[in-house]
Amino acid sequence: MRMKRIALSILMILVLGAALSLAAQERSPQAIRVKVTAEQANLRERPDIGSAVVQQIPEGTVLQADGKEGEWYLVRYALDDGGVRAGYIHESLVVVTTDPPGLPVRDPREARPDPAAAPRPKPAAPVPSPAVRPLRPAGPVPSPFEFSASILGGPVDPADLNDGAKGAVDYNAALLGLQPSGAADPIRLGLGLGLELSYWISPGLAVGVGVDHFRGGNRSQVEYAAEGFQETLIVEPAFQATPIKLNLRLYPGPGFYIRGGLGAYHVKAGYLYRFERDETWQQAKGTATAWALGAEAAFGGDLKVGRNLLFFAEAGFRLARWRGLKGEDTYSNFVGVTETQTGTLYLWRQGLDAVDYALLSVRESRPDGNGVTGVRAADINLTGTSLRAGLRFRF
Repeated sequence: MRMKRIALSILMILVLGAALSLAAQERSPQAIRVKVTAEQANLRERPDIGSAVVQQIPEGTVLQADGKEGEWYLVRYALDDGGVRAGYIHESLVVVTTDPPGLPVRDPREARPDPAAAPRPKPAAPVPSPAVRPLRPAGPVPSPFEFSASILGGPVDPADLNDGAKGAVDYNAALLGLQPSGAADPIRLGLGLGLELSYWISPGLAVGVGVDHFRGGNRSQVEYAAEGFQETLIVEPAFQATPIKLNLRLYPGPGFYIRGGLGAYHVKAGYLYRFERDETWQQAKGTATAWALGAEAAFGGDLKVGRNLLFFAEAGFRLARWRGLKGEDTYSNFVGVTETQTGTLYLWRQGLDAVDYALLSVRESRPDGNGVTGVRAADINLTGTSLRAGLRFRF
């Protein structure tokens, strides 16, 4: 009975020792070496058949394995230039082996290979070891530079420009004592184009310098008619914004990014009030500009559509609001009279018959006089959501 217990104890010790030995081998992958049996074996970025191929390894190459995930070995491959490429190789493409004669283990601690030896395929770009999963854009990055072109658009509400156009229509109706046939259409949408040059400072982080041109406007024609009388008023508010931006793009995961941007905006606001009656006309036309800071934040994604070409789309929020625009107002009429004044773009309320109407124009000094209230520098507010889509070329 005692001998049975001793034998059983010895058996348990042997089983435990075997288990510990296997666990130690799992924890000490340095003892594993695998030999490529396929004519060309793909070394992939992640243990996934759909993952990007980072290197092709010829048949017969012996690799150092640092571990195994499922059916994939994590291996290191020494490059001809002395660097090391790490990645995953499927178990069906290799066999476990010792170091056979003539096929030394390609270990980064060993000396560089003989330059006279047969050349090996050079990688498109260095890829860090997947032992620490890097943040990455979609697809490989052939070089640190990237150029993008995009179209952009989104809702806007430059309230002072819209109020000035509506006020001109309503105030003229009050002066004439006639109801207008329509109304001034407000600006609700801005569209534009964007260009950017980016530099990848790490596999998941890019910094770029870009420029956008963003604009919007509406032209409305309103009729005032009575027996034997007709007058037409054309109102046209408009804006342009051209930011020069510094952008930072961070990739929390493959193909998905978060972008932040800070820009110096050159904004231009304009208006036209043109009155036409019979063969006569008169008009006031003005523009005002300013430089100011603005900011953006967006999230988006990349989709590879060519070797070095990606489609991208993003949604974001723009913070852009300015006051103190300076410019000039030009009055002209059908007999050739022209008068120009320079100053600040103002918005004020003009009272008539106990009703206040918003008016907007460039003035040399603050508007004053009978019925004038609420005078302030006009506010051009382009804050709002925005959408962008385009192409990125990596070169």
